Amino acid sequence: MITAVLGPCQIVHKNGGHPCGKRGDEERSALILPSVFPFRHRTRLGEVRRMLREIGWGVRQAARRSGVSRDRITRWRDGAAPADPAFVAWLTELARLHRRLSSPLARAVPRAGNRPDLDAAGVTCALIVIGWSERQLADRMGTHRTTLRRILEGQGLLASRESRWLEALADGHRDLPRPAGVRADI
Repeated sequence: MITAVLGPCQIVHKNGGHPCGKRGDEERSALILPSVFPFRHRTRLGEVRRMLREIGWGVRQAARRSGVSRDRITRWRDGAAPADPAFVAWLTELARLHRRLSSPLARAVPRAGNRPDLDAAGVTCALIVIGWSERQLADRMGTHRTTLRRILEGQGLLASRESRWLEALADGHRDLPRPAGVRADI
């Protein structure tokens, strides 16, 4: 069966789901799909998707963190329903945090001070708070996964600037734990 959602009344071939521009005899060998999602809510179309990508979360992680079901977040992400303003405000604040602290080299990363560098337990705790995997952290840090894996196995400490960056992100996530005023339905 075809899973692609196309514009209103586009013709789709039964073999492979490729759109076709012809409207003549093709109709006998193709499906005519009306738009499944009417996209009436264009004000937030793509906004939730963009912010989830900036944060590094999928729908499942956003559902776990917010207390809102995956189905609702998926509808908001795809523009099939208007997104809850409290959820969008929460997601906007998190995305702003991730834009401000986009990498360990960002200007907003606090100075080292007298705090010790993060060890394996500190890095793991920060990953849990932020909701990232080791792979995502290695990509955001610009380091190889093996290097990060060695740190997580207890063979070293995270560099000072990277430690401050990861702590700042984790603190930001602790300050914004859940969207206020959104009806939880999990």
